[in-house]
Amino acid sequence: MDADHGELPITTGDGRTTVTARFIKGVDKRATITKGWSDFFRWTHMNEGQAYAFGFKCTSKGLHLIVYSI
Repeated sequence: MDADHGELPITTGDGRTTVTARFIKGVDKRATITKGWSDFFRWTHMNEGQAYAFGFKCTSKGLHLIVYSI
């Protein structure tokens, strides 16, 4: 993530659902997803208490987040 803000594609592990979220990077170099996560959470029927694994993939198109239900 070279930019201080931008788009972050988020996809389910099976590739069925994808949203494009927005993020901002703070001065401490940590990023915060500002828009899109709640849509992804709702559309994929994620449940509080369920375990998920988060994988980041860096491609020529940029950073991509993949969420796996485990």
